[in-house]
Amino acid sequence: MTVASLSGRSVEFKKGVPTLAPPQMHAELIAKGVVPETESEEPVEVNPDQGPQIPYEREEALFAAFEKLAKRNKRGDFTAGGAPHAAVLAKELGWTDVDVKERDAAWTKFQQKE
Repeated sequence: MTVASLSGRSVEFKKGVPTLAPPQMHAELIAKGVVPETESEEPVEVNPDQGPQIPYEREEALFAAFEKLAKRNKRGDFTAGGAPHAAVLAKELGWTDVDVKERDAAWTKFQQKE
């Protein structure tokens, strides 16, 4: 099932597979019948290729990857706007992919931290 939000985001869900969804979509997802993992009665397997599911753990992993990429400072690792390429970041993290909006929010927070 794919749910498209009014804000232009969309998330694809597969039964029994936990899927990270943007917090801005939570109300819309619940209205569509999507059940948060904490309320699910079925045991679910977490796919390690998607990375940590807890927001602060995801942010810590992204920050660590940002730090490595910044120290390496390889030209092809960054976009013209200066953010790490999502594909390079996913490879560095060992995740299947990295959402560009999640990367941008974390990158902005990472830069403000320094």
